[in-house]
Amino acid sequence: MIIDTMPKHKKNNSNGSKNFGFIATGPSESPPASAPEPAPVQAPASAPAKIKGLPIFILILIIVPAVAFGLAACAIFIYRLYETLPMHTQLQNIEQSVVSKVLDKDGKPIHEFSVERRFWVPLDKIPVELQNAVIATEDRKFYGHWGIDMVRNISAVFVNLARGKKAQGASTITQQLARNLYLSSDKTFIRKIREVLTAVQLERSYTKREIMELYLNQVYLGAGVYGMQAAAEHYYSKNVADLNLNECAVLAGTIQLPEHHRPDKPDNVERTTARRNSVLKAMVAAKFISSDAYKAVADEPVVANPKIYRPPVAPYFMEMVRKYVSDKYGDELLYNGGLNIYTTLDPAAQDSTEKSATRAVVSLQKRLNRMFIDGFGAERKLGIPRQTYIDNFDSIYAANAAEYALLHDTLKYRKAQIAVVSLESATGAILTLVGGRDFQESKFNRATQARRQPGSLFKPFVYTAAMDNGINPATVILDQPITLVTPDGEWRPENYDRKFLGPMSVRDALAKSNNLVAIQVFTRVGGQIVVDYAAQMGIKQKLSPVPSLAIGSCEVIPMEIISAYSAFPNRGIRAEPYFINRITDKNGRILEKTMVKEHQVISPPTAFLMTSMLGSVVCCGTAASIPGLGFRRSAGGKTGTTNEYSDAWFIGFTPQITTGVWTGIDERRSMGHGVTGSAAAVPVWVDAMKELHKDLPRQEFSRPMGIKALMICAQSFGLAKNSCPKQKVEYFKYETMVDSCNVHGIARGLRSGDEMDIFGPSRRGAAGGGAGGGGGTNTGGNGSGGSQPAKKPSFMF
Repeated sequence: MIIDTMPKHKKNNSNGSKNFGFIATGPSESPPASAPEPAPVQAPASAPAKIKGLPIFILILIIVPAVAFGLAACAIFIYRLYETLPMHTQLQNIEQSVVSKVLDKDGKPIHEFSVERRFWVPLDKIPVELQNAVIATEDRKFYGHWGIDMVRNISAVFVNLARGKKAQGASTITQQLARNLYLSSDKTFIRKIREVLTAVQLERSYTKREIMELYLNQVYLGAGVYGMQAAAEHYYSKNVADLNLNECAVLAGTIQLPEHHRPDKPDNVERTTARRNSVLKAMVAAKFISSDAYKAVADEPVVANPKIYRPPVAPYFMEMVRKYVSDKYGDELLYNGGLNIYTTLDPAAQDSTEKSATRAVVSLQKRLNRMFIDGFGAERKLGIPRQTYIDNFDSIYAANAAEYALLHDTLKYRKAQIAVVSLESATGAILTLVGGRDFQESKFNRATQARRQPGSLFKPFVYTAAMDNGINPATVILDQPITLVTPDGEWRPENYDRKFLGPMSVRDALAKSNNLVAIQVFTRVGGQIVVDYAAQMGIKQKLSPVPSLAIGSCEVIPMEIISAYSAFPNRGIRAEPYFINRITDKNGRILEKTMVKEHQVISPPTAFLMTSMLGSVVCCGTAASIPGLGFRRSAGGKTGTTNEYSDAWFIGFTPQITTGVWTGIDERRSMGHGVTGSAAAVPVWVDAMKELHKDLPRQEFSRPMGIKALMICAQSFGLAKNSCPKQKVEYFKYETMVDSCNVHGIARGLRSGDEMDIFGPSRRGAAGGGAGGGGGTNTGGNGSGGSQPAKKPSFMF
């Protein structure tokens, strides 16, 4: 009997392998030959386990690295995403774009610079009703979550999946703030993750109140306005603190679709009303207002009161401000930094000046149009009545542009232009500025950039040099034909009226703007001396000391020569022009403050003599129309007209203000016969000065130490005698010796109470000094000529 003591899986298998586990206890027996072949032995149970285990192992080898790689990739992705989030310092120092304001001399806003129109206000100044309206509609659990409302997010996912589109948003106020401050509006999964992570960071960096304040000052509300204060101003013309519940609900509802729900559009009224009522219902649901309050407001109409934006005030002035701040601080700070730029502008005077300048330009343009019509024969050629042509010049010209284009004198080269500048003489503050007829048409600022011939406007520099070089107001010069030899040949200058008046005083010559006397004084003093004085007084253009310079054959910038004139009423001190008083940042910190820069350019006695002589121009000279036009304060000034009437000027001053006016054509063409400084510039000057002096006290020009008043003969200009039939007061420097009248009898002294009647009718009290004067020799005092050598500018007094 054979006993099998080994497990079946240890027996030989069909491949003939040996079985070493059998034990024989008796002789072995061979099976009969006829016995059937035994059935194949089944594979051991362990064999299939080895076969099946191999794929599992391989699967594990694949999955584990894949999972590890995925986790690593996810970690890298999150890390890279985290790197793109705002840094901690950015979160701690959020800088929002805020409008920069320009303010006038009284601190009132007159202009703005901005990319996003936004005004920052603290949360305490934003009505609680507005805060609650925003919370009720945008994020009812705002004060309870940590930046993300998980329940709201999950609910939104299911709603959006059910409807197959984005039907419900889930962003909290903090998420919206994060998106608006740091992210784009792209609707992507990655952006959403960044939004969530940034919101969490914001919640860790700021309190809820701070986040609410940031949000309400940052959110876009349509029409290019950002934040509740800007929206309140734009839609309701009021401050945000003054909004009522109706208006608060409207603005809160605008956040969802700003342009769709803005209340200032008539087409939006119906849907804006519906949206407002939706906000009110949300406030009731959140228990911010009662049902009665809802019903009361829901019955009210949605009515906006949009702010009326007027055209920019003083556009050429504002461009100067813009360029200065941009160059010094950069566009980012100018347009987004919330600066307060305090300027020197007087808006009332600016408005008056602009209106007067416009009237002058329109009138001058009509004259130019008539010249064009007459010169071209357009009335006859086109068969259009003259007045119709004049009244509709631009449109008729445009309709016939092809024919007119053949002419060299086309309309585009014949635009009348104007420049006006008013300065506070003592400080240099620019009170008004006009740089041209239309800023939109031409940005070129003629007040600060144009170089024009001054004509007779230059004569005061000649006479200023003369007052320090042996000539005084009573010096007599012969007005007669003269011939000068120049490098270009002989030059025979003429007076404006081509008349000769014979002997005349320097005062009268300046008052009547006599050319021949000015040229003789120029040559007597010395051309280089005059050039030095002009440069000392502020003329920066290069001047040639040729005789024609005496009557303005040079180029000057209006601002420069107006500033130079301001030294006359300011006791010889010229203050540098400026237009910005100070600049502060949005927190009120002063970035810069202008300090007045003064230069003593001539002595006070010389300045007074020139002021007195220029007063004669207004009293009884080329600007004598000023009192008749309604300006009757003490004033002095000078007209200027160039060859062919291509430039017309007037610069005048009072003890407080200096104003200059220029009119002309950019291409230096004639404005027509008779367009002089007194006709084209003086009326604008008067209008500007009337407004500028409206609230100023009356002042007289004060006489400094070193000046004496003497009674002189009106005929001989020598010291008056009792027998002189016509006498008048004249001013001299103390050191000046005046010859007695050589035409009449015995000399007499100055009567007590006599005073010069230059700046208005008066006997203003004691003349002060110099009574009598005595005889003696005066170099130039009686027309004997300045025998003393010319001196360079001397400011000893």
